[in-house]
Amino acid sequence: MERYEMAELLSQKAGVSLEDAKTALEQNNWDLLDAMVALERARKAAGPSVNMETDAGPAYTNPVRPVKNVSVRKSQTFFTNGFAVMWEYIKKLWRILLENDFIVLHRNKQLLAVPVLVLLVLLLVSFGLMLVVLIAGLFCGCQYRFEGRQLGRDGINAAMDKASDIAEDIKESIMGDGDGGDKQ
Repeated sequence: MERYEMAELLSQKAGVSLEDAKTALEQNNWDLLDAMVALERARKAAGPSVNMETDAGPAYTNPVRPVKNVSVRKSQTFFTNGFAVMWEYIKKLWRILLENDFIVLHRNKQLLAVPVLVLLVLLLVSFGLMLVVLIAGLFCGCQYRFEGRQLGRDGINAAMDKASDIAEDIKESIMGDGDGGDKQ
């Protein structure tokens, strides 16, 4: 690389005049890196800077060097993108919990309809009690269903119907054994 090209390159990279770049190169035996460092030390190199001021006026200007560790930026991007994706899942879950209903039926007549969110909160607050109430409801002839776009599918409700049928079979086997003897 010719000396003029070196001076031109340093001038562009450091943001100084061509004459300042040539002078810095001459003082540093035409070493680009040393010349750039000399310009930065002399605060002639352009770039972002932080101005420190006091009540008495400007104290000094400290050049801010660009961050060379790209992994910090990648991790920040990963964190912000990850948070955005997680936030979208939370909103989707919230909509599912509010748009779908848990229905309690007795003899094909609706007794109760609550959003799935209410059922979830009750299960979280008092899991044991809710489990006992739901199982007791099955033995009293109640059926449970989900209604809504996401949870009102045939597969989910078929499983709920199967649980009702099992509870009904158990109830009939206990109640239907009226003579008190063993079945053989």
